[in-house]
Amino acid sequence: MKIKAAIVPRMGDDAEKDIVVETVELDEPAYREVRVKIMTCTICHSDIHALRGEHGAYDGPGIAGHEIAGIVDKIGDGVTYVREGDRVLCTEIRAGCGTCKPCLLGQEWFCENIPPMSFRVPSPYTRLNGERVTQTCSGASGFAEYTNAHENMLCKLDDDIPFEIGSALACGFMSGFGAVLNRCKIKAGESFAVVGAGGVGLSAIMGARLSGAVPIIAVDVMDVKLEAAKKFGATHTINPKTQDVIAELKKITGTFAAGTGAGDAYGVDHCIVAVAGKTIKRLASDLTAKWGQTVIVGHELWENEYLHDINAMEYLFGKRITGSVMGAINLRRDIPIYMDYYRRGYVDIDALLTHRFTLDNIKEALEDSTKGALKNVVIIGGNS
Repeated sequence: MKIKAAIVPRMGDDAEKDIVVETVELDEPAYREVRVKIMTCTICHSDIHALRGEHGAYDGPGIAGHEIAGIVDKIGDGVTYVREGDRVLCTEIRAGCGTCKPCLLGQEWFCENIPPMSFRVPSPYTRLNGERVTQTCSGASGFAEYTNAHENMLCKLDDDIPFEIGSALACGFMSGFGAVLNRCKIKAGESFAVVGAGGVGLSAIMGARLSGAVPIIAVDVMDVKLEAAKKFGATHTINPKTQDVIAELKKITGTFAAGTGAGDAYGVDHCIVAVAGKTIKRLASDLTAKWGQTVIVGHELWENEYLHDINAMEYLFGKRITGSVMGAINLRRDIPIYMDYYRRGYVDIDALLTHRFTLDNIKEALEDSTKGALKNVVIIGGNS
């Protein structure tokens, strides 16, 4: 089947600037695979990192896009979850088989019977010159008119949920919001900070607000993102370019602890790191109270995230560092809940979506994303 797709000819610095929309051949769906007609695909900054090879090197041409929403166009043999015509979102995580030990323990990420998430693997797309395109950052690719995906990557999208909201739910929103609900598990009145106020960080702020956190502190080097953080529920903002982050944060938490005798000795109960870099992980730990928890979401290459300046003595009183991938969610349990939060107005996902582009204008969409846009939407098949 010949379709249009946005292809990067070769990996490299600023590879997204060379992206071209061209005709490619799409394979037929394999066993338990579904062909999805893509309606919308929101851009995650991970797409840009992946195309550049910053999440791992790859050979030949590449394709990205993993925040996908669309309509089931064709099903392969063995598919039982969906049928043609179903509205779905497609994400990197798997729903799991529901019968193996990890699934029974609620650890579907480690399912023993469903293929794991794989990056930098051959995609179902072949260029007309015969080159097989590499799928750089997911088990499906959204920068195309159609994609093939294992049915375990799909969650049905309610009829009243716009496709672009489904796209945002498929990664960025769940990564931040889910990390708060499933990893932080904030109690009302506990303090919260997020380092990085992009789409994931702002989604985390929405989760903290819904959980009853106070204060909610956003840390970012871009004032435009800090202003956005206030709209999503941040009570305070800190810009490291002009302020001493640790001093300012402890001043804030000390004010909220007035009368306890602790003064500015407090950090926050919960801190989420929504950006890459090991020095930022160290900063986040310093922002966290001696009994608090740091949750790592943002990352780069494995070899660049070693923490050599952590002292075990810091954690004797119960301070913790943990992580969260894709919000640590259960795909088909949590996404329907998040859809209901959206329809009831508990979360404002629409406000995350900044600009809209067609597939033919994807180069401009990616360029705008590198300049700080919260979440751009690539409208491919429609938006209803």
